[in-house]
Amino acid sequence: MYIIANAIKNLARNKGRNILLAAVTLAIILSAAIALAINGAASEVINGIRLDIGSRVEVRQDFIEMRQFGLGREDASYIPIENFYSFADSDYLRKAVWGANMYAWSGTFRAVDDEGGRPGETTRVNDDGEVALVETLKLVSTSDPEALSDFGDTREIVLGRMFGGLNECIISEEAAALNGVAPGDLIELTGAYARGKDYKLTVVGVYSDATVDYTNWFLAMNGRFADNRRNEIITSFDTLMSAGWETNLGLDLKTEYFLKDPDDVSLFEAEVRAKGLPVTYNVSINQAAYDKVAGPLAGMKNSTAVFLGVILALGAIVLALVSFLAVRERKYEIGVLRAMGMERTKVAFMMLFEAVAISALCLAVGLCAGGAMAQPVADGILSGRVAAAEAEAESSGVGNKVLFAGGQMQTDDSAAGYTPESEIRVSLGAGAVIQIAAVALGLAALTGAVGVASITRYEPLKILSERS
Repeated sequence: MYIIANAIKNLARNKGRNILLAAVTLAIILSAAIALAINGAASEVINGIRLDIGSRVEVRQDFIEMRQFGLGREDASYIPIENFYSFADSDYLRKAVWGANMYAWSGTFRAVDDEGGRPGETTRVNDDGEVALVETLKLVSTSDPEALSDFGDTREIVLGRMFGGLNECIISEEAAALNGVAPGDLIELTGAYARGKDYKLTVVGVYSDATVDYTNWFLAMNGRFADNRRNEIITSFDTLMSAGWETNLGLDLKTEYFLKDPDDVSLFEAEVRAKGLPVTYNVSINQAAYDKVAGPLAGMKNSTAVFLGVILALGAIVLALVSFLAVRERKYEIGVLRAMGMERTKVAFMMLFEAVAISALCLAVGLCAGGAMAQPVADGILSGRVAAAEAEAESSGVGNKVLFAGGQMQTDDSAAGYTPESEIRVSLGAGAVIQIAAVALGLAALTGAVGVASITRYEPLKILSERS
């Protein structure tokens, strides 16, 4: 009991020295708390992105890559729709969300930005040398309305409801106002690339749209009204398929296959290749989108990990030096205690108790302060990295190439429409608290070890003789 009481008195008796030790220890613990909290939160979000984008596989004909290998539109392959259904019959998948886009035109429904005298009157010469009407609208379909990622973020139903039954659709506010259409009205469309694909759709909802109207400058410069996001007429996948599609000629299939394990991409690809998927099709996750969304978070996670390592290494060196100097000041005190008959182990325990007491106090303060500071620090770091990523993407010139074939449009920017993750919720979880406590314990052990090493170096009489 005397040892503990004396250790407590020493903490108050040597205020200057102990405040210095506490300041160094607190700085290390506080930095570790902030870094570990940010690192853990970033890891959690990145894992979520990996399970989302990283497990989402698209099976699409890749015109951009075909062009790099000297292949043209005439080399494109169009496969039976049934094949895409068969791809979903795989043990590697947890689900599939069917989706497809179809370029269309209408003689009664005008597209936003179409300044022609009549809706859908513009013509073009198709690949067969025939005069054809230019597509001005896009029929977008999905088997799962909840998979429409824009809704709840930049799009919202403002009139009517989301589509549900066959031959129901929703349209943008701009298109509805331009054509004087309201829920309950009928619109007529026909496929621009596939013959005989006619639709009569009942508008059941109108949505507000805050997305960028043209995702690529080429589309805006060349008057590609069909690729204006305001001209998207959204319906169910069953409605689109109801016109009778045998192959994907004239369709841009957007079906997404969700893997149980993101690492099974190559196994799933081997399976669908065996089922007849041509080499002109890619089977892959959208790596560009994953990097764009998770990139700033991954950078922040790596930087905090490096920062933590540097802080621990430098902090340990500074703390060891401060502890060594502090013990040198206490050599006489140690010599007196040893000369009075106090065992070496008891002196070591007393000094270790002092170190643990200082570390425990710093741990409590560091956890509270670190928990409060982690969120604003993370927000500042992440906002800077997001701004840098957006500036780099803007200056890189990605997204300038646009290729069309068989009703499919592709750009060289597969990450278009995705935005970097710009928000993160940071808190000190149980795992982080345990890690920080381990850091505090390690600091106490380091401080105590320096004292113990000093005690074992000298005999009490030698210490006292040096003092005199």
